Amino acid sequence: MIKLLRMVVFLLVLSAEVYLVVTLGEKFEPANHLSYFTVLSNVFAAVVALLGVFGPVSAQLRGAAVLYMATTGIVYWLLLQGIDVQTPAYANWVLHTVVPILVVVEWLLAPERTRRAWIWLSFPLAYLVYTLVRGPIVGWYPYPFMDPRQNGYGTVLLTCVFVAVVFGVLAYAVSWAGNKLAQKRSAALSQG
Repeated sequence: MIKLLRMVVFLLVLSAEVYLVVTLGEKFEPANHLSYFTVLSNVFAAVVALLGVFGPVSAQLRGAAVLYMATTGIVYWLLLQGIDVQTPAYANWVLHTVVPILVVVEWLLAPERTRRAWIWLSFPLAYLVYTLVRGPIVGWYPYPFMDPRQNGYGTVLLTCVFVAVVFGVLAYAVSWAGNKLAQKRSAALSQG
């Protein structure tokens, strides 16, 4: 069942990405598309899921994918729902809601022990720096809450601190849940 769930995650992300490219047509801009955290986190989760279909994958990689996808879903529902992020409806639903839920469920069904969850935060931090450096150069930001032209850098800073807190809490939660559930699973297997 876990391998099937992982394959579903991969196929959903693949279908949403293909749908985006086809639907947007000439409006599709690869550099901007690959500058969305949503796209990067979904593609990462899809690759981790596909690798997990064919063999074991590092618990650290799986945990990172869960963190990024959970954050993608939560940030979308708290900060972006109702805002036009120029994503067609099917892809929007799959990438912001369905896949994040499935990746979290897969983690809870097949938990693993992890260590140093704080390392997972390096990618979102690098993404933030990339976005804030690239934005003024190209005159485009992937998300309104990261665009200082609208409300200034103070608002961007406050929002980014909020998102960083979400990332930190979720990193701890993902690691804690994986460790606790894996421990219970291991104890149950050794007793049975």
